[in-house]
Amino acid sequence: MISITKGQELHNMSAQLHDIEDLGFQECPADTRDAGRAQVCEGCPGKELCLSEVSKPDPDQQMIDTRLKAIKHRILVLSGKGGVGKSSIAAILSQMLAGDGKRVGLLDVDICGPSIPLLLGVVNKPILDSQWGWKPVISPHGNIKTLSVGSLLNSDAQAVVWRGPRKTALIRRMIKDTLWGRLDYLVIDTPPGTSDEHLTVMKLLATAKPDGAIIVTSPQKLSAGVVSREIRFCQKMNIPVLGIIENMSGFCCPCCSEVSHVFSSGAGEYLAQKYKISFFGKIPLDPQLSAAQECGCNIEVEYRDSPIIIALRKIIMKIVDDLHKELMQPSSDLLQKPTHSTFW
Repeated sequence: MISITKGQELHNMSAQLHDIEDLGFQECPADTRDAGRAQVCEGCPGKELCLSEVSKPDPDQQMIDTRLKAIKHRILVLSGKGGVGKSSIAAILSQMLAGDGKRVGLLDVDICGPSIPLLLGVVNKPILDSQWGWKPVISPHGNIKTLSVGSLLNSDAQAVVWRGPRKTALIRRMIKDTLWGRLDYLVIDTPPGTSDEHLTVMKLLATAKPDGAIIVTSPQKLSAGVVSREIRFCQKMNIPVLGIIENMSGFCCPCCSEVSHVFSSGAGEYLAQKYKISFFGKIPLDPQLSAAQECGCNIEVEYRDSPIIIALRKIIMKIVDDLHKELMQPSSDLLQKPTHSTFW
């Protein structure tokens, strides 16, 4: 029988992954003001479009800033990889913050694959358009203000077949025209990748900057290779990375709560060590919690004593503590502060 230690597994993962830094292509400018003007833009077919967008001031920026400055903390949930549980983490994070008495909003900018309405129990509840702007749907789970394109569709089966500019315009309106009011936290659930939706959000949040991003990965080395691109995106856009969660790390038995590792593991720890950022911990799969989320239940209330919920609560306490420390020490750099905390 061959035994592989955790150190060997992380070393093997490091050896097998191909870093994004080694690739030969060049990225778009991080600063929107340089779009179309930077050297990398020469020869790009979209150069003239970018120049036309940045040549005039944004007439909506003042309204956007007014809306967002009423919100104390803005947290992004990111992952370059799809299907790793970003929306589930965003929904649970929002429920737990609301359960602690915080005023919470959840913005779902995943235009083509919205799942937040189902997770927060607001399916078929419409968004109201008032004279003050869009009124978010109120989730029964802690009165979370929720806005998702899923609440704008006529049915769950309706596909959103849109090109980039139309998605960008909708995200702009979701941020500019939504009546969030005063919130303690706005959690922004994003789609996979590092493209139009992400760049749009960061452009609109240029003044009211996000407090940071939570990176979600699954345990396999394939996921680590893709998620590393998201971390590089955060570094390029000057977004502090609050930490990494390794989701779906093992299977939690519904009978005895024993965790069995059905996939390879170590992606979260590998990325935390490589980029010197916090590792929040590992969250295993639990079929009971998954079924409860698909029914739109408040799992923070109904499964309060679950070891997974307890682990998630510790993660969220760590996030809140880090945000408070950042307010007390505005010069601290969360990207350079390694903290490793494994719950499984």
